Amino acid sequence: MYKWYADSAVTLVFLAGVSHPSKPKDLTRSKWMTRAWTLQELLAPKVILFYDSEWKPYLGNTGTNHKESPEIMQELADAIKISCGNIVTFSPHGLGVREKLRLASTREAKYEEDVAYSLIGVFESDIRPHYGERGNALGHLLEEIVTRSGDDTVLAWSGKSSSYNSCLPASISVYSQTPYSPPLLEEEGMKARITELLDDDKLLEREALDIYKQIKNLPAARFAARRLHLPCIVFPVRGFVIKGNGRRDEKRYRARVSGLKGVDVTTTDDLMLDQQRRFVLVHPWIRYVRGRRNGVNGEIHSGSDTDSDSGVDVSTGLHRAASPRTVAAPLVGSYARALEMIARLGQPFNALLLVQQPGGEFKRVAADNDIFVPGLGTDIDPRDIRAKTL
Repeated sequence: MYKWYADSAVTLVFLAGVSHPSKPKDLTRSKWMTRAWTLQELLAPKVILFYDSEWKPYLGNTGTNHKESPEIMQELADAIKISCGNIVTFSPHGLGVREKLRLASTREAKYEEDVAYSLIGVFESDIRPHYGERGNALGHLLEEIVTRSGDDTVLAWSGKSSSYNSCLPASISVYSQTPYSPPLLEEEGMKARITELLDDDKLLEREALDIYKQIKNLPAARFAARRLHLPCIVFPVRGFVIKGNGRRDEKRYRARVSGLKGVDVTTTDDLMLDQQRRFVLVHPWIRYVRGRRNGVNGEIHSGSDTDSDSGVDVSTGLHRAASPRTVAAPLVGSYARALEMIARLGQPFNALLLVQQPGGEFKRVAADNDIFVPGLGTDIDPRDIRAKTL
C-alpha cells in the first residue's frame, strides 16, 4: 500500500470534518491526522491535494501539488514536528527508527493489528498481516526493526510490557515519550573527565583496556525466536528497600546496586521480594558508550564500532608519563578510546531492570517511569563493570 501511494500520479485527501471555507490549522485538527493508515498517505505520495467537506481546495489553494505549498507544509511540519523537507521528499531511510515510531505514536486504528501493519512501508518491513494476532503484530514489527538495525532506541520507553516480549512495549503510544539525553561531553569536558580518570590510581591502564575490549566486542542487539539477545553493561542488584505505594497500585523501591548509588524504581509489577530472585540493572546504550550516533541522544562522538586498533590514531590530546623521569607521550589508540568510553559510561543514563527467570533467561520489569542512574562519575571500580549479552 505504501508503494501504491508512492507511485501514484496524485493522492486526493477528502477532509470530511473540515468545513468550508477552511481555515489555517483545520487540517492538523482533522480526524485524518489521527488515523494510523493515513500517515503513509501523507508521507509516501510525491503529489497530494487536500479538499474540505465541500470538495473545495484546502485554504483555497488551487495549485497542482499541496506539497509545494509552504503554508500547508509548514502547518503540517509544526503539527508532527518534522521538517517540511522530510514531508515533501520522505524516504524510509530519511528518518531514524525512533523518529518514525514517534510519528506513529499518536495515531489510532480500529483494529489493534493495524497500528503495526500501517507502518510496513514506512519501515520497509517484511512482516505479513495476520489478523487475529492483536498486540503481537506490534511485537513482530519491533522485533524485525531491532534485528535488522540493532537500534536500541526501541527499548527506550516506560510503561506496560508487551506479552510478546517483556522488553517491548504493549502500546506504540510510549514512543511519544522523549528519551533521556545524557549531557553532551564536549572536547574540553571529555579532556577534563579523562584527566580525572588518569589521576585516579584505582583505574589502571590494563583494567581500562579490559573494559574497552569487553564493550568493543559486544554484538548488536537482535531477536531470535522472540527472545531478545541484549548487549549491555550489567550491574547486580544486592537488594531492595520498599519506599511505599505510589498512585494506583504502583510500588516504589530503592535498589541497592553494585557500583552505583541507590536507584529508584516505580512499577506495578510484583517484584516478589520474599522469593530468592536475581535482579540486575543494565545499561544497554552501547553505541553511545562506544561513541557512535545513538538515537537516544542523537549525538555523534569520536570512535567507531568497527575500527580496528591498527591504522587508527585516536588521540585525546592528553599526556601521561610512565614515571617522573620519562617524557609524557600522547594518549593514542586503544587506551585513548578506552578512557573516552569510560568517561561516557560515567555520564547519567536510563537503565533497565531485569529479573532472572527459572530457566535462566531474563525478563524486563516494567517501570512506570524511567529508571534514572546518575552515572558512575570518575570514581570507577573496574570490578563493577561487566559487559555481556543477556
